Amino acid sequence: EQLKLDFKYYSSTDLSTFDEIAHRIKVAGKLIIREPGRIIDVIRKAKLNALWLPDGRKILMDESVPTPKQRHLSAHEIVHSLIPWHKTFLLGDNELTIPYCQAIIEAEANYGAGLLLFLQGRFVGDARDCELTWKSIQALKDRYKNTLTTTLWHAVEERDSDAPVLGLISRHPRHPTIGGSSDGANVKHFIRSRAFKRFFPHVTGDDVYAIVRGYMSFAKRGPCGDGTYPLVDANGDRWEFAFRSFCNSYDLLTFGMITRRIPTALVG
Repeated sequence: EQLKLDFKYYSSTDLSTFDEIAHRIKVAGKLIIREPGRIIDVIRKAKLNALWLPDGRKILMDESVPTPKQRHLSAHEIVHSLIPWHKTFLLGDNELTIPYCQAIIEAEANYGAGLLLFLQGRFVGDARDCELTWKSIQALKDRYKNTLTTTLWHAVEERDSDAPVLGLISRHPRHPTIGGSSDGANVKHFIRSRAFKRFFPHVTGDDVYAIVRGYMSFAKRGPCGDGTYPLVDANGDRWEFAFRSFCNSYDLLTFGMITRRIPTALVG
């Protein structure tokens, strides 16, 4: 209500909306066009999903973006509008900047969007009060009305500070057309709790993906595999992790958590 932002949709096949603003559209702080006549080519090439226009206090959204994702994109753009210095550097966001990018402005917008959509500390308490399962993640998704992917992301990051937990958003090993990053890599995002970063700093998303490949079924939707595998911590100790994977039809989602320490074999 205080922001009073105007929310509109545009079509990537009919970009007349951009005729009068083409000369000032920026992505990641860079002017992407100086010739308004080429705006349709630029929008398609940049794969622009959402756009914030400070001058008119408007958010424009590509109408082809799935409804569940629109909420996060909207929150992301709202945070851009709340932070004064963002106006100078960024107007548009494409699929490479949502949901995560190392650029400071994107990190700030994503952090703020997470606080808005997950009600700051309320989600943290709810997530830590329940066991990490796909059933509980689905329940949190429904309660906070966000996507399964963003709910998994926050559920992993907000685990207890002593709980090493990981999450993976990746390609489906049995169905290569499902998931994967825009640059062709199998792993789109590797999510880690603070404890996992501390105790398993050397474990990479590709390491986890190799584990996932070993137990994956051919299911294209819903639970599609699980298994227990060892990971070695920074001290050389081996720990058993339980992995659970779920496909939402356009990404493979996985989480892993410690179940027990593996005893060191004694050689006599």
